[in-house]
Amino acid sequence: MKTVAVRAEDIDFEAAAREHRSFLLQIAVASARNPIDAEDIVQEALIRGFRGLKRFRGDCPLRIWLSRIVVRVAINHHRSVARRLKRWVFFADLETVHQDGSSQAFEPPDPAGVFDREALMDIRKHVNRLPDEFRMPLVMLAVEGLTIPEIAGVLEIPEGTVKSRIFYARKRLKEALQTRKK
Repeated sequence: MKTVAVRAEDIDFEAAAREHRSFLLQIAVASARNPIDAEDIVQEALIRGFRGLKRFRGDCPLRIWLSRIVVRVAINHHRSVARRLKRWVFFADLETVHQDGSSQAFEPPDPAGVFDREALMDIRKHVNRLPDEFRMPLVMLAVEGLTIPEIAGVLEIPEGTVKSRIFYARKRLKEALQTRKK
């Protein structure tokens, strides 16, 4: 990972977009809860990043700067969707619609048999029900493998706040899963 400060005019944006696209997509998926919307969010964020490249000061890695744009685009996307829809679509409800009109349910990867499918879907359902402020840091840490400082940079919040939100997200999940078992 490159952390050297660079000037906006020295950046090959197309190469940078290719290099950081998967990272940005992970953040968008954590926010959007839907891989199709996540693609749209990343595309819009890259367009905004390209248009606003002159404003990049180089005081943080380009990857973090772009991830902040992804988060802002995702928030705007949520607001737009919330105005049109009355409920969120959870991972368990996702379908991929093919060009021929057929559809296929979204299949999460098999986690090497650690959890049975029902338990995994239950965990995912409870994670998706967490408020964004708790869910995003938790997913970025547990699923995407970001560090606390990286999450703080992406979300533009202090590291202590990231730790607190992850703590409360885990606490809420534990309570929800214990309630389910009873």
